[in-house]
Amino acid sequence: MRKTSLRGTIGIMALFLSAQIGLAQESATPTAQEPTTEATTSTETAETKCQTTCKTTSTQSGSWCQWSKMTGDWGGVRSDLADAGITLDIDYTQIMQNNMHGGRRTTNALRSSGSGDITLKLDTGKMGLWPGGTFVLNAEPKWGDGINSKVGSLAPVNMDAIKPGAGEGAMFTLSEFFYQQVLFDGKLILLAGKLDGARAFDTNAFANDERTQFMNIAFRNNCIIPTFLPYTTMGLGVIVNPTDWLTISTAVTDSEGRAKTTGFETTFHGPTHTTVIHEWGVKVKPFGLPGNQRVGFTWTSMEKPEHQPLSPFKEAGPLLMKVLGPGIMGKILPLLPFNDNPDATGIYYNFDQYLYTEADDPTQGIGVFGRFGWAKQSVCPVAHTYSVGVSGKGVIPERDNDTFGLGYYFIDLSNDLPSGYHSEQGVECYYNVEITPWLHISPDLQVIVNPGGTDANDVSVVGGVRMQMNL
Repeated sequence: MRKTSLRGTIGIMALFLSAQIGLAQESATPTAQEPTTEATTSTETAETKCQTTCKTTSTQSGSWCQWSKMTGDWGGVRSDLADAGITLDIDYTQIMQNNMHGGRRTTNALRSSGSGDITLKLDTGKMGLWPGGTFVLNAEPKWGDGINSKVGSLAPVNMDAIKPGAGEGAMFTLSEFFYQQVLFDGKLILLAGKLDGARAFDTNAFANDERTQFMNIAFRNNCIIPTFLPYTTMGLGVIVNPTDWLTISTAVTDSEGRAKTTGFETTFHGPTHTTVIHEWGVKVKPFGLPGNQRVGFTWTSMEKPEHQPLSPFKEAGPLLMKVLGPGIMGKILPLLPFNDNPDATGIYYNFDQYLYTEADDPTQGIGVFGRFGWAKQSVCPVAHTYSVGVSGKGVIPERDNDTFGLGYYFIDLSNDLPSGYHSEQGVECYYNVEITPWLHISPDLQVIVNPGGTDANDVSVVGGVRMQMNL
């Protein structure tokens, strides 16, 4: 069942960082230029304080608090490697969440989880080999499973805790490795290898990154897509950019890929199950404000069992659900006989649109976003889904790089699922505070109604905080 399959470190680090900043402030020597009036001190921004208390080093211009990466330029090595076509990015994310009310259970529901992204890119042009080529390898260490099992929602409240694998505790995987070739000045891009489809499909300016934006998976990608396309899988992709305002993307992938394996064991052994995803993206600019419109479809040849078991279990399903409840029924259903459907189809729509931008910085402003998806409900658990929201950057004076988001999602389950499963909806809001360019702290609040798509659990209220660092 869908419900079954989607199932104090940050505090210590925050305390450590606070202590370090405090020590730095205590040891900073006032200069003649330091503000002395009460009025000036009260309006001093966090960035100005950081500049006056952090020392400039020889490895990168500016103070430590101004660096784009926490470890700087490595004494010039990082820049030299980039010039030679080698870039290494390391990101660290730590999340603490608490299921404060409702859901499956609130006991022992304060949990920590974390992950990293280690991305190596090799630019063949800069390396003196051939122009336009890039090799990409992305490794993902992960620890902790978060509180998704405590909430029991269809859309996990912490996507970062379920990838590259859910319910497996600590792990380390090479989840992506692919080659990209850019041709005809970017008009044509070819990709091959183990791909994360979210890099090219169903992207969104305001709801597309679980590490810096919304944490709930319902705002990361359209909820129908996981039925067709695994998180990372072997595949081939083509991106065509005939004009500056139009992008056409197509990928053919393995339907059975897993992040923790190479993918060769399913792609080239036994019957090959194929997924095709195709998308048209159009850049729009009503009243001079940037936006994007995307529409796509996805199809898989993989046989999927229908939701309704064969008779007489189909007719007895509603009674069994009432007597046994969704928990026990969810364990029994996989043991019952089902017919297989040879394929499945889905379509989706996605948009983001700025409503206001700063005249001197078009990245600052407020915008809206939305997604809609439909799938063949005889085999897909999610029949319809949509999400809408508002997001922005730099809406508070003197906080130009802070971002925020407020979103609502609705998941309508297939009518062919056993009686008792109907829908789930939720709200999430976050505020991402830039402490330094390489350190962000995001308080987050989520409210999930009918977690798990049934009336069995009370409304879940989830509070959390996320720390994201670029090393």
